[in-house]
Amino acid sequence: MRALRRENLGILMGAVLIGALTGALLRGTVADALFVSCLALGVLLALRHLVGAVLRWRAARARAVEVSALEPGAVARAAVREERGRLGADIQAVVRAAMVEMRDAARRAVQLWDADPVADLRRIQRAGSSATSELRRMLGLLREPPEPVPVTASGRGGARIRRQDVLLAALAAADVLAEAVIAHRMAWPEAVYVTPVAVVLTVLAALTVLGRTLAPGASTLLLAVLHATGTLLGHPVIEGAWMLVTVGALGWACGAWERRLVWALAGPAALVLALVHKHAQYRPENLFIALVILGVALFSGFMVRVVRSRADHARRVTGAREAALGAASTAAVRAERLTVARELHDLVSGAVGVMVMQAGAAEMLLATDRAAARRALDVVLTTCAHTLAELDRFLAAEDGFRGAVGHDLTDLRGLVDRMRLAGLAVDLTVTGDTAAVIPTVYRVVQESLLNTLRHAPGARASAELAVAGGTVRVVVVDDGPGPGTDTPRGFGLVGLAERVQHDGGALITGAGPDGTGFRVEVELPLPAGAAPPVPGAGRALTGTGTP
Repeated sequence: MRALRRENLGILMGAVLIGALTGALLRGTVADALFVSCLALGVLLALRHLVGAVLRWRAARARAVEVSALEPGAVARAAVREERGRLGADIQAVVRAAMVEMRDAARRAVQLWDADPVADLRRIQRAGSSATSELRRMLGLLREPPEPVPVTASGRGGARIRRQDVLLAALAAADVLAEAVIAHRMAWPEAVYVTPVAVVLTVLAALTVLGRTLAPGASTLLLAVLHATGTLLGHPVIEGAWMLVTVGALGWACGAWERRLVWALAGPAALVLALVHKHAQYRPENLFIALVILGVALFSGFMVRVVRSRADHARRVTGAREAALGAASTAAVRAERLTVARELHDLVSGAVGVMVMQAGAAEMLLATDRAAARRALDVVLTTCAHTLAELDRFLAAEDGFRGAVGHDLTDLRGLVDRMRLAGLAVDLTVTGDTAAVIPTVYRVVQESLLNTLRHAPGARASAELAVAGGTVRVVVVDDGPGPGTDTPRGFGLVGLAERVQHDGGALITGAGPDGTGFRVEVELPLPAGAAPPVPGAGRALTGTGTP
């Protein structure tokens, strides 16, 4: 704002200097110098607007070229990297910190095992409960749809009379009254035309500049009507410096701002006819300067309109391109957030639940069976170590959060062994070569067994994997009480369904075959390029265990 004021002050001083030099060179009067100064001021202001419009057009064009060169894939990857870094920092600060606290508490419990480990066992449970609460909050936020991008309004805003228009109108009207008084007191030849009716019509004509922003074409037409009315009544509109303000401002606004081209041309055309009609009868020597004022203002306004329209076109192209890039980035970030939600739930949620349960069991068994209590604490340590290792691999992934990538059949067996150590009786049967789909199969088995461990304590589970005819089938069934109506639905099965759907498979969940227990069944196609197993080559791996 201060720069704009300094710029306007510089233009005003330049106009005054031009008027003074012109008056001195041509040996004119003070009135002549003032008129030239006003004319120069109008021209300089028009040039400033034109230069500003050209600079904005060049900036908009450069931005359009810059945006058009951007590839949606590259922009989406950059957005995903930024989101990944932010989410990674949040996970480090919230989830991993809680896991480290639980691990440290478990280690202190081991060190104090022969003394009193109760405080650390309870610390594990408190940290796990807090981590579960924070994790559910984070998962909920990750699954929320992104905020819509606000649309920025463009243009000159609503139709209204602005403060600058009121100032110009007041300046023009004051000039009319001042020149009328001076003409009579100085006995100028023009005083013969300065009648009360002419003064009223001229003041009204000067005030038409109020519509410069609201309706420049209609305001210029009204100015023409006032000129014609004064001529017909024999009291012509008085000429003076006010015309530089009103005629110049309205002419420029018609060219630059009037949205309807018909009005942009009709108003100035009517004013030209009114001026020609007036000057044919009164002071024809002033017709040229009046037409110059209107013509220069109208031409410069149209130049600004042309430049602005090109800038607007460049902005529209940029906006459309940015919208497409934004949509690609939003979709990629949304997919990444859903991936993070699935992986984070699968990696941490169940593990924290197991650790809290085992810490509670260790506390309860301390007085009656310290050996069993120690085994429960060992489960906490083993689960925490495994989860932290997976979480670190999850956070270190450079090509995206894919926590299950790299799991093989050995990891699957290790998962089942950890479930057995946690107290779940589970049978595992594997038939055929399932290595090609182990990541998804691993998550299916993991989520199913963790749900059994948490929601059906004491139940027995079985997991069956088989590859046949280009399809991988995994079925996990337990003999617990089955799905309840009062159990809140979490994020695990939702994420599992998304994962299976992404791999082109189908997920079925519900009660077991005899109406009891819970059954999870998934069918997945073999990935492209994966060779189907050779008949007889696969071998069945079975295992049972009870705690």
